[in-house]
Amino acid sequence: GTAIAIYDAVVKGEVLTVAALTVSGKGIKIPKNLLVPVGTPIQNVIDFCGGVTEDSIKIVVGGPMMGVAQFDLHAPVMKATSGILVLTKDEVVENPETPCLRCGQCVGACPLNLMPTKLARYSQLQKYEEAEGADVTVCMECGTCAYTCPANIPLVQWIRLGKQKVLEMQRERAVMTK
Repeated sequence: GTAIAIYDAVVKGEVLTVAALTVSGKGIKIPKNLLVPVGTPIQNVIDFCGGVTEDSIKIVVGGPMMGVAQFDLHAPVMKATSGILVLTKDEVVENPETPCLRCGQCVGACPLNLMPTKLARYSQLQKYEEAEGADVTVCMECGTCAYTCPANIPLVQWIRLGKQKVLEMQRERAVMTK
């Protein structure tokens, strides 16, 4: 999709108005690869694929690793939307979150050599200055830390919150220095 978008922009001078995405999972009636206009509600895409099965319980926008559970199907498809994954009860394992074991698996899995547990903990404690100092904004939210965490801590969600708060702080500082 990216290569086609670059070609269309450079050679044809066309602006990206569609997203190439895959709709899949056991919970979708007719899986498809589609070109969808940006701004189309997710519900319309699901309806175009025949709707969801009776045992579907979770819809993830994006891939299985970096995707985000979608609760509002009126949300639009964006140019970065790469897929819609509809999962059934059999596919969703809901393990309870437990305290951090300090095992280091998330640290070893991080491709950027960050300390995901520390970043998540700073966010939980609302210590955003410390999160900024620990490079929370560097995280690319790939999800490998949360995937490897035996304690089932939603590390990416906490890190995402920390990044958002740090970026807000940085914007406020920029405004105050003008």
